[in-house]
Amino acid sequence: MIRFSKIIEKNSKEGPKKKATKKEIRLRKTPIFDKDEPGEEKITLRDTSNDTGHYKKLSKLADQVQIWAQNDDVIAISGITSVLRPIIEKNLIDDLYHYLTFQAGEQALLAAHSIKVTLVSLKIGAGMGYDSSGLADLATIAFLHDVGMYQISQGILNKRDTLSDKEFKEVQRHPEISADILSRSNGEYIWLADVALQVHERADGSGYPFGLKQDQIHDYASIIGLADMYSAMISDRPYRERIEQNRAVRDIIDSAQEAFPTKVVKAFLNQISFFPLGSYVKLNDRSVARVTSTHPGFPLKPTIEIIYDSLGSKLQKPRTVDLSQQILLYITGSIDEKDIA
Repeated sequence: MIRFSKIIEKNSKEGPKKKATKKEIRLRKTPIFDKDEPGEEKITLRDTSNDTGHYKKLSKLADQVQIWAQNDDVIAISGITSVLRPIIEKNLIDDLYHYLTFQAGEQALLAAHSIKVTLVSLKIGAGMGYDSSGLADLATIAFLHDVGMYQISQGILNKRDTLSDKEFKEVQRHPEISADILSRSNGEYIWLADVALQVHERADGSGYPFGLKQDQIHDYASIIGLADMYSAMISDRPYRERIEQNRAVRDIIDSAQEAFPTKVVKAFLNQISFFPLGSYVKLNDRSVARVTSTHPGFPLKPTIEIIYDSLGSKLQKPRTVDLSQQILLYITGSIDEKDIA
């Protein structure tokens, strides 16, 4: 792994490399879908009051990180881990992701993003077989990877128009700022700076700040990089509206094969699903449904709530169907929420 202490010695004039040309990838021909194996267990939901409490702790923690970063204070990593570890130990990752999707209210942009990236990263890490210790480390750096953004001008971050070249380069400084902030941590957590510096690197060398490739990039950075990309796509930004989750996943399949390791993309699709939680889909009988649960190993067969029947009439009571147990009923495509009657 390329360390922060070594990489900052590189020529500061070395800019990011030219992005690789996108390569068209057909869904059924990508190796990610070579197997359609069932997951070990289905997602189960707990009492949402428990989820609310943990989510509020994450929100308060994100606000505190902002204060530390803006005041240029040393971040109390132990305070971060004390909130994140119970989520892993109590197996709350899926429940909090469900809460984030369906119940979490409005929140400041960067704080909401750090929470979303953390939960998506944890789902990917779980799909890759990480143990509780590995997931705790992954969650810590996922929560803090963008801490340098708090030192970027709010005028730039909240700009509704296209950024100028100068402004774009300023935003691209945030991994180095994050690494600098995190490098002040004690010896146990000094590795955080190394990973934060690599989150926007890509396996094909198209990333920044140094154009690292493949094995030069830590797995944590690749996981968080993909989670960061997906979370940004499905969230509103000052300069654009959010992208529907289904479309975001399709875009990732089209573009991420070269940019991220196959094992990371495969875990992302198995955990998030080709039809993500909360998205709307059309079935082969012409009914319309919303995805309410996903099944690792069955990215094309989530559990759904049918809300409109085949004639287009809204059901008084949505009907729940687990498509992983169905042979004749299946999804034929996704639907933009704005097009739902």
